[in-house]
Amino acid sequence: MIKNSPQLVTPRMALTGLLSFILIGGAQALYGPSLPNFTLRFGLETGTAGVAISVHNVGAVLGILSAIPITRYPALARWRVGVSMVFLTLGSLLVAFSPYWSLTIGGIFFIGLAYGSLAIGINSLFAVGFGSRSPAMVNLLNAIFGIGAILSPLLFLLLPTRPQITFLILGAAAGLLIPLAFILDDRVPAKPVTRDKTQNHTLLFVFIVFLGLGGGLEASTVGYAATYLIAKGTTAETAATITSLLFLTYTLARLAAIPLSIRFTSAQIVMSCVSITAILLLASHSAALAPISITLLGGSLAVFFPNGFNWISDVFGASNSTTLIFAGGLSGGVFVPFIVAWITASFGEQYIFTTILVVSILALLTGFFLLSLLKSNPLQRASAK
Repeated sequence: MIKNSPQLVTPRMALTGLLSFILIGGAQALYGPSLPNFTLRFGLETGTAGVAISVHNVGAVLGILSAIPITRYPALARWRVGVSMVFLTLGSLLVAFSPYWSLTIGGIFFIGLAYGSLAIGINSLFAVGFGSRSPAMVNLLNAIFGIGAILSPLLFLLLPTRPQITFLILGAAAGLLIPLAFILDDRVPAKPVTRDKTQNHTLLFVFIVFLGLGGGLEASTVGYAATYLIAKGTTAETAATITSLLFLTYTLARLAAIPLSIRFTSAQIVMSCVSITAILLLASHSAALAPISITLLGGSLAVFFPNGFNWISDVFGASNSTTLIFAGGLSGGVFVPFIVAWITASFGEQYIFTTILVVSILALLTGFFLLSLLKSNPLQRASAK
């Protein structure tokens, strides 16, 4: 069990955590380039194949929420990272070898479970495990996530005729990490609860909706970028390259957010991100501008989620459950891609980014509503600046 100490994480623990985030970053980025392959491999419509993104996010939300009951059973909680890595291995191998769409969906669900469990556990560990260096290490951890997200779509360029092998590689890498994962104990001490900042449940609900819309923006944009680009006339290889460039800007933006967070408030960063996202989504409707605008979307999407949680922390303090907020935010990654899939199946692939643009406008309006709520509360007015 993690004890109170200025330095809680050993180099081996840190390495295991960083390698785990490379893998889950790579797993998330595989779905976009995989959708055309799923469509051909199983004879599906594009909208049906897109359900894979929602299934992954359902698993991720359940993986995150599993942290609440598991903490009641220390014997189970001790092995959470190891079990999650087993799920990631099995899920990846199912996607690689399954001859049936139903089994592939099951594998994607297992990957999602592992993704959510590892994301909440290792993020929490890094947030308290490095003493005064913890904030910097959390930013490093989430930047490392982007390395896997950059590399995995490039595998499609190396293996254009057998794209399912990319999931085999992911499964093999996760399997090699299983021994280190079972050694890693990601449990952290519970923070003291203060109740003076947790009375405004309406504000908390609106924040979760806001983060859910942001999570839906990220999941849908990343998941459908390749499909949308192909619909705009680019080749599958070019679409995979642009997807990797998207995650390159994603990673660079996460690194750039470290000094930016010192100079600007979380609210300013988040609202700027949503505004830029809406502008870039609008620009992506032009075939000429789509490749560059989608590449730049990685930057605006990358800094939304971590700074959104920072904003909630500024308003509500440590009394709110990180697990619940994390899950609430990611729930948008379940519902928004499902809506995009339905609209795509009904009206065509050319409406993918139009639908996502509408979501960005809703997020922007929700953000302004949050600012008005905060400004009307004298105790929380500073958080609206």
